[in-house]
Amino acid sequence: MAARPGGGPVMVVLGDSVAEGQNDPDPAGGWLGWAGRLAHELGVSREETLNVSDPGATIEDVARTQLPAVRELRPALVVLGCGMNDALRGFERAAAAARLDEVFAWARSRGAISLAIPVPRPPLLDLAPMSQFRKKRTVQRIHDFNEELARVTREFGIPFPARATVEKVADPGIWSADGIHLNPRGHAYVAEVIANFARSLLRERAM
Repeated sequence: MAARPGGGPVMVVLGDSVAEGQNDPDPAGGWLGWAGRLAHELGVSREETLNVSDPGATIEDVARTQLPAVRELRPALVVLGCGMNDALRGFERAAAAARLDEVFAWARSRGAISLAIPVPRPPLLDLAPMSQFRKKRTVQRIHDFNEELARVTREFGIPFPARATVEKVADPGIWSADGIHLNPRGHAYVAEVIANFARSLLRERAM
């Protein structure tokens, strides 16, 4: 991936602890995660990658706190990975939709290719003691958030991974013991899926 004119990060990552890379240690220090693995797949150096994700972040946090930190940048690629915390805690669908619109409108205004990762159903829902009502509500919220992600990406002309594309997220073997964070295998899988979309979009832009 070519560097952006004027320097600055080539890839910007927004999101939560999974986007941060938690539970996938980087030998060089910190977390590697799907973001670091994706950068490697695309030939983007560590110095050209800016990951401003925060543990516990919701889409509101992304728009209110993370977006201002990158607003003046002109990255080639922006990747959003959040929604799990929204689903676990609850969210107002209209407010979440507005925040998603804000994030993707910013990326387009900066000339960036942008991608979003669908929210998976985590093993936590089957491991943690919770009522069937709460579990059902959480699954519904995951569905609702993914519907909003599908809507906003469709409106901005961005490909969004279909459920069949990321079916391996249902495999407990790619999750950490806490049931909420991916393990190194899981991060590698997500990076592979995103890289396929990113390469295609970057090739189209280069033509």
